[in-house]
Amino acid sequence: MQEVIPLRESSDELTYSLTGEDGSAGPYYRDVALLTDEVLVKLHEDQSIAKFGRYIALRKLETWNPDIYALEWLMIGVLWNVYKARATVGSVAAGRLLSSLYSLKSRGREARKAVDRVKGIAGTTVLARHQKAAGCLQLHSLTRLIGWLRASGEFEQESRRLKIWLDFLRGLPGKESAGILHRAVQKASWFERRSLECLGSYTSKVEAYIENNRQRLKWQENRIFCSRERVEYHLNMVGAEIMNRVFHAGFQAAPEKIVFLPICMRNKSAEACRAVQEGPGYVCRRCSKTCRVHAVTAMAETCGSKVLMIPHASTAFGKERIPEGKVGIVGIACVLNLISGGYKARDIGYLPQCVLLHYSGCAMHWHPKGIGTCIDMDRLHAMLEQGKPSSNPE
Repeated sequence: MQEVIPLRESSDELTYSLTGEDGSAGPYYRDVALLTDEVLVKLHEDQSIAKFGRYIALRKLETWNPDIYALEWLMIGVLWNVYKARATVGSVAAGRLLSSLYSLKSRGREARKAVDRVKGIAGTTVLARHQKAAGCLQLHSLTRLIGWLRASGEFEQESRRLKIWLDFLRGLPGKESAGILHRAVQKASWFERRSLECLGSYTSKVEAYIENNRQRLKWQENRIFCSRERVEYHLNMVGAEIMNRVFHAGFQAAPEKIVFLPICMRNKSAEACRAVQEGPGYVCRRCSKTCRVHAVTAMAETCGSKVLMIPHASTAFGKERIPEGKVGIVGIACVLNLISGGYKARDIGYLPQCVLLHYSGCAMHWHPKGIGTCIDMDRLHAMLEQGKPSSNPE
């Protein structure tokens, strides 16, 4: 394995970048915060979100902040607009079969390889089929969409949440449920236009990346993940901002803090890196003073936090449930992992926050050789410092 190459040599191969010419991500975080404010106001104008919240309370399901419900309602429309032509009659059956197959990945390296081969074949054949006329979004087509999302292997957490919405909608009169779905699609179309105006400068190379890598991704298990559309980047950006706001207080109150870093932030190959395994990740041994993982580890220690380097997003949080309220985490991830990562972390018991990679560059997905990635260190430090345990006894 070769060492990752500098960004300046591969800038044309990025899908997104949060930084301007000065290397700062400050304008991005300002822009996404302003757009999120606007999106939440727009979504909460609709009474269906409050009604869904009452449904959750009545069924005694886990109650979340209404802003999360608003995000999910928007997600229904966005994912329908993107994938409606692929949500065919066979999606439900394929979803059940393939999602059960994906669970076998945890059985070992060879099992993971075999499952990934099947996933690549399915993503290039069965799941790539388009129907001529998808029609409007209705309950039966939402069922097919959720089936397709499950079958893709890329939307496990999102499909679980949308299944709750499907159950909610099935309990309403037909005209009312149809109206809620119709308005979700309308809001999604508005969001696609508005997010392009506000965040489009950060995702300007997505289409070119997809076109240039179409042949390379054929038959690969990450074909669907790496070919996701620009509006999905924007949805994840806004979704991450919403989740950071919703879970902020809980994160601050948690007595233990952990930062999860992707391996694409290190500046050495797997063979040269001296990190040692601990739980689901690896602890930096500080073998390189110029490594960004070393820098994050040193900074986090000053805030009383621990750092784990994670090989893959699918293994980021381990399998054991965490005692509620005990551990806050900061997930460092590329844009397309943000919403699913937030859901998964919260489902296990973590209180999540996230800081976005300035761009994606791992060799596993985005670049044949790998591009060394980085983050806004000041933003991470502010998160950890605010959540730092008090040194004064009660």
